[in-house]
Amino acid sequence: MQTGPAVLHIGWMPRAVAALGRAGARVTCVVAPADAEAARAAGAAAVVVPQPSNVEGVLAGLARSARALEDYDVICSVLEFCLVPAAVLAELAGRPRATARDTLAMRDKYLQKHLVREAGVPTAACTVVADLGALDVRDVAFPSVLKPLDGGGARHTYVLRDGNSAREYVDRAATGGKGPWLLEEFIDGIEFQVDGIVRDGKIKVLSVSRYLQNLIEVHEGGLVAHIALPPAEYPELYAGIHSLAEDSFASLGYVDGPFHLEVFQEPGGRILFGECAARVGGGRTDDVVELAFGVNLRDEWARAVLDRPTAIGDLPEHHGDAVFGGMNLPGPAGRVRAMPTLDEVLARPGVVRATFDIAPGQVMPDVTDASHLRAGLAVVRGADDREVAARMRDLAAWFAGRVELEPPAAG
Repeated sequence: MQTGPAVLHIGWMPRAVAALGRAGARVTCVVAPADAEAARAAGAAAVVVPQPSNVEGVLAGLARSARALEDYDVICSVLEFCLVPAAVLAELAGRPRATARDTLAMRDKYLQKHLVREAGVPTAACTVVADLGALDVRDVAFPSVLKPLDGGGARHTYVLRDGNSAREYVDRAATGGKGPWLLEEFIDGIEFQVDGIVRDGKIKVLSVSRYLQNLIEVHEGGLVAHIALPPAEYPELYAGIHSLAEDSFASLGYVDGPFHLEVFQEPGGRILFGECAARVGGGRTDDVVELAFGVNLRDEWARAVLDRPTAIGDLPEHHGDAVFGGMNLPGPAGRVRAMPTLDEVLARPGVVRATFDIAPGQVMPDVTDASHLRAGLAVVRGADDREVAARMRDLAAWFAGRVELEPPAAG
C-alpha cells in the first residue's frame, strides 16, 4: 500500500496518473462518469462529477464523497481545461504551487500575449471581440486570425483573408462558438511546436518540432504532424527559441513544470511568440520527446507537482541517430466499415508506435474541424527530418485510402 503524498488530480489522464503512481503518490481523480471505471482500474480513487473543470461541481463532489480539499497534499491537473480550476482549488486549500492568476496567464490567449508583449517579446497584435455581431469587417486589417479566447486544437479558428470571405467566417464562428473572441494579426511564417520542462525559471528540456503544415491549415485538409529537430543541426533556431521561451515564461510567472509552446519564424528569421500552455503537448508528444531526447515529460511533471528536484542535469542533447515525429492518422468522415489493423500500421516504413481512436462501427469525425480529431496517432522515425516527413505523408495517404465507410442510409 502506497503511503506517499495524497494527490487530487482534476480530470482523467491515464499517463499522468501513472506518473504520479510511479512517484509513490496516492491519487484521487475528479472525473466525469464515463471515466470513473478507468480511473479505478488504474488504482486511483474516483470522485465523480458532471464536469471536472467546474469548481462548484468539484467541491460538491468532494462533499458528497465525505472528502475535503484539505485532505490532499497536492491539487493539480495536466488537462488544458482543468489547469485553472485546479489552481483555484489549490489556493482554496492553502496549497498553491502557482497562483490562479499566473496559471490563467498560461491559458488565456489575450492575457499571455499582452504580458509577453509588455516584456518585449515579439508576438502578434490582437484585440478582444466580445460580440461578433457588432464587428464591422470593414475595420479588419487583412489578413487576420479569428479564434476563441479559450479554444484549442484550431477549432473555430479562421483566417480572414479579405472582405469577401470575412463575413462568412465571422458568421460561421458566431454559430460555432460562444466567444468572446480574439482577433489577431496573421503571422506569415513557419509554425513550430516547442515542448519541455522549466524548473526554477530555467529551461531544463527543450524540444523544437516543425509542423509539416501550420496547424490552421487543418481546415483545408492539412496533415497534423510534427518532427522533433536535432539541436545540433538547427543551433540558431534552438538558441532563438530558448531565449524567447525563457523571456516569455518570466513575463508570465511560470517557473516550474512542463510547457507546450507554439512559435512562428518569419521568412527573415525573426521568431515570434504564438501561444503557450502549462502542460505536456497533446497527441504523442511525450513519446516523441522521450525517443528523441531520452526524457519522460510525465515523470518530470510529477516531480514538479510533488516539489521534488528534477532528474535532469544539463540540457539534454538529441538522443541517438534517428529523428522522430508524431502525427494524426486521417480518414474520411462517416461510419467506418473497415480500416487497417494496428499491426498493418506498425508494419509501415518507420512507424514505431501507433494507437487508434476509432474502430469499425464507430463514426469518424470530420478531421478538418480541429487538429485533435483523428482516426489515431502514430510515431514515425527516420534518418533525418526529410525522411520522417516523406514517411508521414505516405502513411497518411495509405491509411486514409484504406478506410472504408458504411454507405449512407437510404431516404
